[in-house]
Amino acid sequence: MKIKFTILLFIFLASVLAPRAQEVITGLDFNIAVKKLFEQQKSLKSATAYDTVFVKLPFFDDFSTISIWPLPERWADNYAFVNTDYAKNALTVGVATLDAIDETGALYADAGSYPFEADKLTSQPIRLDSIFTPVARALAASDSVYLSFVYQPQGRGAMPAKKDSLLLEFHSPLNFDTIFGENDTTYVPRWDLIWSTGGGMQVDTFAVKNHGYFSQVLIPVTKEKYLKKGFRFRFRNYASLANSYVPDWQSNGDQWNIDLVYLNTGRSLNDTSIKDIAFADKAPSLLRNYQAMPYRQYRKNFLNEMQDTLDIRIANIDNVPHNISYGYNLRKDSQQPYEEYDAGNFSIYPFSEYGYSNYTPFAHPPVNSFYPIGTDAEQKVVFHSTHYITTDPNLSIKQNDTIRFTQVFSNYYAYDDGTAEAGIGLNGSAGSYAVKFELNDADTLRAMQFYINQTLSGTNNQYIDLLVWNDYLGAPGQVILKMADVIPLNSDSLNKFQTYWFEQPVVIDNSTFPGLIFYIGWQQGSIDNLNFGFDRYTDSHQQRFFNVTGNWQMSDVQHAGSLMLRPIVGLENPLSKPDPAAATTFKVYPNPVSGSYFNIELPKTWQVSDDISTELLDVSGRLIHKNEYQPTFQTDNLSKGIYLLRLNNGRLQQSVSQRIIISY
Repeated sequence: MKIKFTILLFIFLASVLAPRAQEVITGLDFNIAVKKLFEQQKSLKSATAYDTVFVKLPFFDDFSTISIWPLPERWADNYAFVNTDYAKNALTVGVATLDAIDETGALYADAGSYPFEADKLTSQPIRLDSIFTPVARALAASDSVYLSFVYQPQGRGAMPAKKDSLLLEFHSPLNFDTIFGENDTTYVPRWDLIWSTGGGMQVDTFAVKNHGYFSQVLIPVTKEKYLKKGFRFRFRNYASLANSYVPDWQSNGDQWNIDLVYLNTGRSLNDTSIKDIAFADKAPSLLRNYQAMPYRQYRKNFLNEMQDTLDIRIANIDNVPHNISYGYNLRKDSQQPYEEYDAGNFSIYPFSEYGYSNYTPFAHPPVNSFYPIGTDAEQKVVFHSTHYITTDPNLSIKQNDTIRFTQVFSNYYAYDDGTAEAGIGLNGSAGSYAVKFELNDADTLRAMQFYINQTLSGTNNQYIDLLVWNDYLGAPGQVILKMADVIPLNSDSLNKFQTYWFEQPVVIDNSTFPGLIFYIGWQQGSIDNLNFGFDRYTDSHQQRFFNVTGNWQMSDVQHAGSLMLRPIVGLENPLSKPDPAAATTFKVYPNPVSGSYFNIELPKTWQVSDDISTELLDVSGRLIHKNEYQPTFQTDNLSKGIYLLRLNNGRLQQSVSQRIIISY
């Protein structure tokens, strides 16, 4: 696979001239969440027609409604990514992220090493000619209209390069460029540059310079041409990928996070606060070590699996204290809550001076209960924790006053939260990668799941060996199982893990696995990064190990995050049934091929009428053949070598792959 640039630091040219084998974190070539929504709602791809929606003042959005695309009642396009994962030390839960990925979830077509126009976040037309409460009247410059927002470069993503930028532009509804065509005349909105900032600064350095992880910008709107019906503003970013000397490192980057966009009258340069109390982060898992785990394993040691306290971030983004109450409850499925925690009331001081609330009952509430342990008959159980704050009725922004976490108990372990912000792997050398897990009781390891990011060229579809190790002095020890010649398939939908089932399940007991500790992972003969999904929000770096020199090395905190690799333990249940897209369930014969053709026998669950296509790729990942399925494949024009044969089922939206050797 092609080598990509790390989102931890941009590699010097010296690194290109003298590459070293190492663990590497990369950006993404696809945003799967955006791609999924785009496929579901293709009719929403284009911006809303001009002058069909008018927003009245005040205009406000803190992106706490996690909608992937911006809300159409305020925003006219779908390029920004609304999420809870990319911001670092946010003011409210949820931000809009501008990067190098378009509204379909893919890199822009003109992406390259020179700055290119990337995302836009464009407001709907706004009634900036009038206000309607308490009395309708026309607006004037004396009404002191200001637009404010906060922004952050990089966050948990990739640092914008020095040559890249974030821009704010205004549009007057009277300001158009007229383009005369042969048959018609086109009027194109003209945008005025109002504010911009350059990249080249990592988020922690940015925080020191700006005395906070987000910096606020206030812009007066005073010109008469903007105080019109149909005024609009937009954010844009210019992005660039790795330079042409290292094209294999090119991937998504240049993240800018935007929050607290506020346009209203009666403001000033000193109006830096917003009357709101908000949750500033996602709801956490109540489990100590995992985001998900098998229910049977939880029951065996449920007290020790629970956290003692939680980390909750609450921010008062006003400039005066406010008295609020906080609490959370637990419930099973859709039942009534079985546990309530009430922290009572307390006065929260402004974030600008004191940061997040440090009042212990709010900031670190105790976990006084546990998830009910149930019975052996229950294999999949879901619980919900709901956190809520109650504020002064005068604080009208309520959508950020509730956060929720869904706790899944099934037959798999997960350190990750199911969403990839980046990719991780090895580059510069063949090697092995492993993730550590520990059981509470002897059990059966049946399979492993992992999430592979898509890449531009698809060259990470390479053969690897899946391995299971026991423990030796806190690192992977003896190889207990090897599943050879597996082709990891790309994940093309959100949270779509590929499942690889072992022909012979592995019994995890103390005789073979001291301490019931085991490791799962892979071994690769290629020097290329395979780009496994990497969750930068949850951190389990102390459970990750890689070996490129003959010795195992623990990942360090600089690579904080969780590899999206999960073991399936215990019984096979419907949540984790074998995924036909991941298993080699079709036959190819003869293989190796010594004649002029080979035969293809479809998987048992497929039908010839399923809209099946056949693809053949060479060892570099280059597509050399694509056609409708035929049971016989002619090889007359193929050179001797190794190929990847892939069948795609249009009806079932599944793919299967197998290696073909041409030996004549």
